[in-house]
Amino acid sequence: MAKNKFSAIAEQDAKSVVEECLRVSFKYLDWDSDEFFFHGMEIKYYQKLFDCISTIESSTEREITEQTHPSLSPKSIFNSQTSIRDSFSDEVIKIKDKLFVQTRDEELLLDQAREIGSRPFEVRLGRNYGRIYGFIWNNTFNIVWFDPTHNFYPMNRGITKHKDVVTVKYVSPDERLQLQEIIKELQKENTEFYEALFNNLDSHQI
Repeated sequence: MAKNKFSAIAEQDAKSVVEECLRVSFKYLDWDSDEFFFHGMEIKYYQKLFDCISTIESSTEREITEQTHPSLSPKSIFNSQTSIRDSFSDEVIKIKDKLFVQTRDEELLLDQAREIGSRPFEVRLGRNYGRIYGFIWNNTFNIVWFDPTHNFYPMNRGITKHKDVVTVKYVSPDERLQLQEIIKELQKENTEFYEALFNNLDSHQI
């Protein structure tokens, strides 16, 4: 009887966790890949990105893992021959330290970390705005890759690197002031040039 009682409590706790809304973490972002990036995009992309993150945070783990969310269109990855990667790197999935606290077994750490990272999902930002790739662990969607140019499934288009699509260059406040001064000087020179040109034309007409 006691076993059934505790089993029921455990099942209830597991169910409540599954029904909780997800958190979003950027702890395991892979910043070293040219194929996956999110800088230098147009402003509409970032609006879609933050809308997507808000939607994830109002979603449950079940909606992602069972691939039933109506707008995120979640899908399991690393199970297709058309993708450019078949796993997250060991450097990205740095879960071993946390797992050691739970297991105290060094031999199992890497296998468990790889197992957690082998069940990742993609979610959609919106049509023509790419996808986000990550994995769910401890009721948290851990984002690993941003893919605005659909590089994970390149099909016949090849791979688009971030340097090929960057449209925005960051300018510091000091650089902005310097550029403003340069613009003023160029405008002044432009005005003086046209004044000299028209004066010269007037003198020739006389």
